Formats: sequence, C-alpha cells, structure tokens
Amino acid sequence: MDEIQIVDTTLRDGDISLWAYGMTTGMMLPALRHMDEAGFDSMEFFLSLRFKKFVREHKEDPWDWLRLGTKEIKKTRLRYHGGLHSGFEFIPECIRRLVIQTVARYGIDLTRTSNAWNNFELLGKEAVELKKLGMDTVMNLIYSISPRHSDEYYAQKARDAAALKPYRLCFKDVGGMLTPDRTRDLVRLIRRNIGDIPLEFHAHCNNGLAPFNLLEAVKEGVRIVHTAIPPLANGSSQPSVFNVVGNLRAQGYKPLVNLDALPPVREHFSWIAKREGLSVGSPREFDQAWYGHQVPGGMISNL
Repeated sequence: MDEIQIVDTTLRDGDISLWAYGMTTGMMLPALRHMDEAGFDSMEFFLSLRFKKFVREHKEDPWDWLRLGTKEIKKTRLRYHGGLHSGFEFIPECIRRLVIQTVARYGIDLTRTSNAWNNFELLGKEAVELKKLGMDTVMNLIYSISPRHSDEYYAQKARDAAALKPYRLCFKDVGGMLTPDRTRDLVRLIRRNIGDIPLEFHAHCNNGLAPFNLLEAVKEGVRIVHTAIPPLANGSSQPSVFNVVGNLRAQGYKPLVNLDALPPVREHFSWIAKREGLSVGSPREFDQAWYGHQVPGGMISNL
C-alpha cells in the first residue's frame, strides 16, 4: 500500500483559522504528549504572530510556549511558519532573523514559507539564508483564481520552484477555493514540472471541498497531506485527521499515523472550547459566495 505522511496543523493553523489564535500556553501544553505519540511527519508549532497576540491579548510571555512546549515533544519534528521576508507587516529583517535563530536553538529546524505572488526568486534567496540559520524550507505554491492564474502560470511557477531544489514544495489552497477537478488537473501538472521534489498538500475547508480535494491530490501522487484534530479541524481550518485517515484507508492507502493517541487530544480541546466559548469546527456546505470575497481561512476568524 502507498504510505501517506500526515502534517498536523492543529496548534498553528487550526488555532488561527477557528479561534483567532485564542489558546494560551496552558491550554495547549496538556495535549502535547498525546500528539507526540501519533507519528505525525511534523507538527506546526510556532510563528512570529505569536508575539503580538500573546503580549497584547493573552498578557503572556510568548517564549513560554517554545520553552515549555518543546520539552514535551520527543518524537515529532516541529515546524516554524514563515521566513525572513514574508508576512503582512514591515518587521525589520534583523528581528525576523533573531526570532528564527532563537527558534532553531530550541530544536525547530523546519519552516514553511510563502511569497504572496509566488515569487520563487525571492523565496530561493530566503531559503539559502534560512538554511544558514538551521532551517529546512518548505516553499508554498499558492492557489488563487484570477485571469493570470492559468495552467501555464502554475507550470512555470512549479518549474521556477523546482529549480531552487527546496526541501519540499507545498501546494496551498489558502482561500479554500479549489474544486476536485481543479485539484486533479493542477496537482498532475505541478508534479510533472517539479521532478522528484516531495510535494505536500494544504487546504482550508471554507467551501466544504477540502476533504475531497485532499483525496484527489493523493490519487495524483501527493504523499504528504495536512490535517487538524477536531474541534480545531473543518470550518475554515484543515480537514479532520480522523476523516482523512478513514477515507485514505478505505481507498487502500496506508496513512502513517496512530489515531489511538488522538482521542484524548480531541476531548481536551473540546473541553477548552466549551469552557472558553470557542467555536467548534464542523464540515461546511458548499458556498459559491466564497469565490466572490475570497477571504483566506486564517483571516476569517480574526475578522
């Protein structure tokens, strides 16, 4: 059977997309030892947005999560999210560099980063700098819908990215706008243009189609997919690991994850949601209006 690796997004993208990064360090720590037993390829763990959110709203030292959280993880590779130049704010590069140096000292040696224009010339320079700081880089190839985002555009961008020989690429549907047909066509096209570079698949469930799109990506050869643990899955987050693993097994694949370790995580975060009055991610019906406003999953909760 074809083996499928699972990247967990619960504590980073799930928390941002559904709870506007609303969990404190104390809310997350009890889940870590269980998550570490699940056999994830890696777990999203830290990003620079934490400083603003934790200092301004949680009144908490943002470094506590890194200092205490990394002590709980013994088996799973942890991910930073971002790089030296990406982001929506003008933060001096020296500050970004210092953050990454500090994160790397705590053993986080992998990041996933984007350029909003899929400018791989800039991402390539950034990946070289990140490597010097101790980070492997997964480069996002971002999906969008516009007159310029044609098959030819994605074929060229895939070639541009592959020429840089990154650690991995990630086809990312940040707006939750892919359809199964479009996923099938573009994953096939991207894989044809990147050679043997591993390709990940990351999608938000905004339009209700991400669980289907993920399966189509796997059928086209993707072997690394992103999921989250309920109640921080679905909605505007990533598909549920329980749903994805069940569907992959039903189609004859072998997901490399131990689901038996995760019910305590689901129960813990469900308790947090109830106690704090936070929304529970649930599967969505298809919503054509999403293609009009195109608000990304990571922004809708904050708005």
